[in-house]
Amino acid sequence: MPTTTTSRSLIAGTTGSLPVMANPLQEWLDALEAQNKAETLLELEMWIKCFDRFFRIKNHPLSELETREVVRRDFAEELKMARSVSLRMSQLCTEILTLDRADSANFGHYIESQLKRDDVMASFADHLVRQLTPEDSLTLLIESLADLRAIIDGLIQLPSVSFQAFTSVGKLINREIQRCRHIEILLGHKFKPQYDRIESPEITAIIKGITSSALRQDVAKVFLESFRLLRYLGFIEKDLREDRPLKKALLIFALINSEARLLLDFIDNKLLASPDLDEARRDAIDGSAYAMNMELNKVFGRELVGFVHLRQAPPIYAKVENSHGLLRNCLQETIVGFANAFDGDFSGAQVFDDFQTRLQQSSRLRQDLWRLICYLRHFEARAEKGRSALLIEALANFRDGSLKFLMYKDWDQYEQFYEEVISSRSDQDLAQVLHRFATYLETLLGQINLRAALADHPFDYPKVEIRD
Repeated sequence: MPTTTTSRSLIAGTTGSLPVMANPLQEWLDALEAQNKAETLLELEMWIKCFDRFFRIKNHPLSELETREVVRRDFAEELKMARSVSLRMSQLCTEILTLDRADSANFGHYIESQLKRDDVMASFADHLVRQLTPEDSLTLLIESLADLRAIIDGLIQLPSVSFQAFTSVGKLINREIQRCRHIEILLGHKFKPQYDRIESPEITAIIKGITSSALRQDVAKVFLESFRLLRYLGFIEKDLREDRPLKKALLIFALINSEARLLLDFIDNKLLASPDLDEARRDAIDGSAYAMNMELNKVFGRELVGFVHLRQAPPIYAKVENSHGLLRNCLQETIVGFANAFDGDFSGAQVFDDFQTRLQQSSRLRQDLWRLICYLRHFEARAEKGRSALLIEALANFRDGSLKFLMYKDWDQYEQFYEEVISSRSDQDLAQVLHRFATYLETLLGQINLRAALADHPFDYPKVEIRD
């Protein structure tokens, strides 16, 4: 989110990295910013992009089995989420329109229900088709979204919504959006100074300090993309904080999945191939990209799998909160990692108030893992099914908390042990599982102690008080 300048460039020193917007669109965006509606437009733009990505199944968090069986899947729940988002989009369109234009957005409904005159209806339809202003495009979008909801309402009454029906709905609404001329122009410009600004002077200085123009533009793109994804996550955070319905967050997650993987492709195929990168910086950037890919796999290959079928509020909240936290930390780490590649003294605390360093994450993980080992050894000494409730609670708390700081490859093994503890049929079976589980975690703790971030921070293995 670059510093605003008189030339409206996104980042000082990156002139030429972005196309100049058409004047009418620029004037409209400036007017919306003056009315404090830029954030509203950003949210609308996000949901429009969500529709484009959500109806592409590759962006969904599916297990391998679900991916293989996708053509036999019922997509009714996904369509319900899309319907909910369409309502939010209509609301945002109305908020963006001026009072007069908001009234005219309802004009078509008034004519249809009250006057029923063919000549007036034809004139109104022709006015929308010509779309002389951005407001005309928003009005047309409101009409298209209402039609979408009518289609979805019919489809979800069927016994099952097929994969073909789901993708066809996506094609229809996205074609309708493409008809909205000014919105298409808006989407054609990826970054907009009204809401894409790098506000950290330290990061701005890093970008300006890159002497190669091509490399400077590529690095600026990575920062801008990462900050924009954090902005998207901000809408989920707001819903979490205000206790709003959370199922529609899946559309934002699908968008982030797509955008983040496109960013990784850009890093791998363009940025890392730059002849202006020295070996040390190339290695640092490659390491950040690898870590980002692993975190994406955690969220979309594990944490969000099965989310669409959840019904109860607590597990829905937990899934969204954990996924949001993982992605936020991932993007913050990516930004800090790239900044460190060009400035070794850069600290994440300079730009993120809630930034947790690798040291902080590893220290918390080590502490929580040691506490869990102590629990396992304590209950192993007198393994009784009737006494396992406290232990299961401790295992669940670790899974919902510090497990995210483990390598993705360790998640499955932890879950398997956790399920074995729960399903143990006898005290003897429970004792054996607890012994193997504790031994596994002790090995894991040894590996964590070898992390570079903990090299100068030895662990004193404190005594853990356990209530029976």
